Amino acid sequence: MKLNVATELKLSGREGHASFSERMEDIEYPGIWVRFAEPVDVEISYVFDGKGFETTGRVKTALKAECARCTKELVVPFEQEFSERFEKNVDPDGEIYSFSGEELDLSDLVRDTILLNMDNYVLCKEDCRGLCPVCGCDLNTVQCSCEHEAKDNPFSKLKALFNEDKEV
Repeated sequence: MKLNVATELKLSGREGHASFSERMEDIEYPGIWVRFAEPVDVEISYVFDGKGFETTGRVKTALKAECARCTKELVVPFEQEFSERFEKNVDPDGEIYSFSGEELDLSDLVRDTILLNMDNYVLCKEDCRGLCPVCGCDLNTVQCSCEHEAKDNPFSKLKALFNEDKEV
């Protein structure tokens, strides 16, 4: 996503507005893949102050995900506002985005906005029961006949910590 800012570079203080809607490639992020269910929409306002661009706007899309408990696939809406700065020839590892020439490349800003603000895990429904730890069936749809004893649960000893009669 590239934004032409040639006019604003010549007219310091002039505010510009733009909208984009583009398909993005899935993003590989350590341990996960971020997959897009629909195009990414970006609305941006920007102004050149003589040194760089102050930008504000919003990123909107839908992400493919799976329930953290039962692994059911679902689509999760994503919408996040941003406020960032672009300057010429700055350190690419810094907190300010760099630009050169007469274009702002919004790709990194959009990617960072999504990665930093997306949910780490999602549930298909608030009371999702997940998968049976023994047979793996979806407990939302089937009641399995597996025996679940407290001794099989590695956290069962923690239950003693919540005894209301004792002070911890």
